Amino acid sequence: MEEVLKDWKKLSLTTTEDVKLNLKKSKHLTSREYVLAAKFMTRRALNIEAVGRTFKPLWRARKDFKIREAGDHILLFVFELETDAERVLATEPWSFDKHVVIFQRYDFSILAKQLRFTKLTFWVQLHSLPMSMLDPEVAVEIGETIGTVIPSEYAKEMVEGDFLRVRVEIDVSKPLC
Repeated sequence: MEEVLKDWKKLSLTTTEDVKLNLKKSKHLTSREYVLAAKFMTRRALNIEAVGRTFKPLWRARKDFKIREAGDHILLFVFELETDAERVLATEPWSFDKHVVIFQRYDFSILAKQLRFTKLTFWVQLHSLPMSMLDPEVAVEIGETIGTVIPSEYAKEMVEGDFLRVRVEIDVSKPLC
């Protein structure tokens, strides 16, 4: 052990190797990119080009987006406009090749592989209710028994003809009641 310590003390860095690195100027921390991390709930290998060809016409982003692979069936979608990223989240749920895709905002604060993809937002329709109960407050009350209700700006979109609909965030890591 002493020999190893002696050898270790003989080592030193050259002036070229002893360069200080300032990561605060990193592009990821200063750019105006809006990133969504997406977990594809499939065991099949992902074809990034096919994913891009599928989602590009569906999302109709005003500016283009890039796709980066993050491993373990996680892709990062990098948008130039915040409104494009928000529209993708607002129109959940999404699927690819008949498998659900769970999205969440990503800010590079942790590794993408460490993200937990457990929340998915659905529009839930409530049918066969008496006409007197076709009210947005009833939709919210019933929705809260399913998961976390996502408030809607327009109460009128919760009442559709003879049924109610409510946007609910569900923890998909737990079984449904």
